[in-house]
Amino acid sequence: MLRESYCGLCDDCQLGHPEFLKTVRQMQEYLLRFRANWWVHCFPAEEGFDFNEFRKGLEWFLSHTECPGCKGGRGVEICPIRRCAIERGLPQCSHCPDLAACDKFDFLLTEFPDVKTNLRRKQLKLKAREFHQKLQGETT
Repeated sequence: MLRESYCGLCDDCQLGHPEFLKTVRQMQEYLLRFRANWWVHCFPAEEGFDFNEFRKGLEWFLSHTECPGCKGGRGVEICPIRRCAIERGLPQCSHCPDLAACDKFDFLLTEFPDVKTNLRRKQLKLKAREFHQKLQGETT
């Protein structure tokens, strides 16, 4: 999987994950087996939804199993996180010295409250690794 992003969201993406795809296939089978489109008329318009669109969505997941992430050409061009990382020449935001105070993640935090925390953890691991490498270099 190529899922690479500056913000780290792609690290947890389920697109292409075998268990996710298995679940999508099972949903398709259930729709066929139970002929769900025959009883959709039982729900008022405001409570119902378009089963054909739902089926199209399931097909989409099965035919788009690999996403290159925003670093590989997908994502939103105007994303402030992406723009900032590119301008700074960073491989990911976890390499940014200003990550703790960064407000560019605000629009993501409602839906993904752990995204910045996860990057901070990565940042701490990177710093620890660099520190240990420095210590090893001093002792040899």
